[in-house]
Amino acid sequence: MELFFSENTYNKMLGKAGLKTEGFNGQLKSVFVALAICWLPLVIFTLILKNFWTGNMDTSFISSFDTQARLLITIPILIFFERSVNLKLGKLLAQFVSSGLIRNEDIGSFKEIITKQINLMRSRWVDLIIIILCYFQVLLILFYAKENTNLLIWELNNDHESLNIAGLWSTLISKPFVLYLVYKWLLRIVFWGIILFKITRLNLDLFPPHPDLVGGLGFLPYSIRYFSPVALAFSAIVAGNMADFVLIEGVHVLDFKFMAFAYFIFITTLFVFPLLFFVEKLTDAREQSIFENNDYANGIFRELQSKVALKSFNQVNAEDMDSPQFSAVCDMSGVFSNVLNMKTLPFTVKDLLPLWGMTALPFVFVVFIEFPIIDVLKKVLSLLV
Repeated sequence: MELFFSENTYNKMLGKAGLKTEGFNGQLKSVFVALAICWLPLVIFTLILKNFWTGNMDTSFISSFDTQARLLITIPILIFFERSVNLKLGKLLAQFVSSGLIRNEDIGSFKEIITKQINLMRSRWVDLIIIILCYFQVLLILFYAKENTNLLIWELNNDHESLNIAGLWSTLISKPFVLYLVYKWLLRIVFWGIILFKITRLNLDLFPPHPDLVGGLGFLPYSIRYFSPVALAFSAIVAGNMADFVLIEGVHVLDFKFMAFAYFIFITTLFVFPLLFFVEKLTDAREQSIFENNDYANGIFRELQSKVALKSFNQVNAEDMDSPQFSAVCDMSGVFSNVLNMKTLPFTVKDLLPLWGMTALPFVFVVFIEFPIIDVLKKVLSLLV
């Protein structure tokens, strides 16, 4: 099963141009075409305007961390991992059926849920709304940056009022394209959450004694790991913007601590929240199974107690270990133990570590801008000596 979320406007345009986007080579072509459209013209224009590198980081194109991070990190990641993430999410959805969690009578409803969300994702109206939103945001940021910061000097003419040709291309093509990819991914995550929410409304056949301790949903936390590259791409944008403020505006890294904390909370919630829809199902299944297994266990143990003659310590021998009664007690204890230890959260902190690692990686470089790694190592070594 594959989630055909990758059929966006950009991929459709490549298809009409005769470029195939399937497979590894197709994904690379998609990335290179995007860079040829968004980044390469800016290189050419700034070389002509002689502000590719002016000798001053404040006025140079190549030293704009925000621009380079968006175009050279975010674009390749969001395009290259698009199909692989879709395939992996489709594999997770297929597991609901193959594992028996979806009952036979609900398979039709299950497929209908997925098909409906895919059709919404592929809607031209959705793409049109996203494109309008992208240009609105670009113009809003442009107005703010011109009036309040020095971050866009390389995009402006000498009068610092009008956009030069590089600034026009960046405003009309490069920035909206990056935002389009970001919003499409955000929409994928929203639709993924909707799919999982509607799945929880079905009569799922959860199995509380399952060894994964989440009723057979142990495969679901892999979705967090699958989205980790997307978190890296998002973080590259935020960290690149922070780096420009540090280098050009003179803002200290520690001034961003509350914003960085809020961003980490946002990213964690964004990718984890869809799994929280299963908490109610897991809680109900655990509670019901505890009562059912408790009654059954009481009956089993009472029956065994009436049939098995208890022995003292010195009378127990190896033959007692092979008795069917002893085996039944062990099996029942194992089943009941799994039910009692069943978790109501379908993920653990361990499942979040790849997401947190990818999210934090770009910010490490921002920290090292203000606190060079050599100085940090010297201070650490001085404490150890």
